[in-house]
Amino acid sequence: MTEEDYLLLNDLKTNTQQLFKGFNALENEKKMLEEKILNLKNEIEILEQEKSELSRRNEQLKVATQLLSGNEERQEAKQKINFLVREIDKCIALLNK
Repeated sequence: MTEEDYLLLNDLKTNTQQLFKGFNALENEKKMLEEKILNLKNEIEILEQEKSELSRRNEQLKVATQLLSGNEERQEAKQKINFLVREIDKCIALLNK
């Protein structure tokens, strides 16, 4: 082997080592990003549950406000309550199946 061959072989070795270092760094970054994605998905799920709960509370407050207001709005509130009761009954029926 000539000296030029040794230099080429050494360059190849150096480039291969750099390639593996870069690969390992990217692999570690990928793992961290996958963990971050998982954490964000969990956070989204929690926020969606909170949103659902807040929407439910908002509807309850609307109904309560309507009950405390005039007669016309009282009829509308009663209709909403009846609707909610029917929905609850449907849910109970589905749970009993």
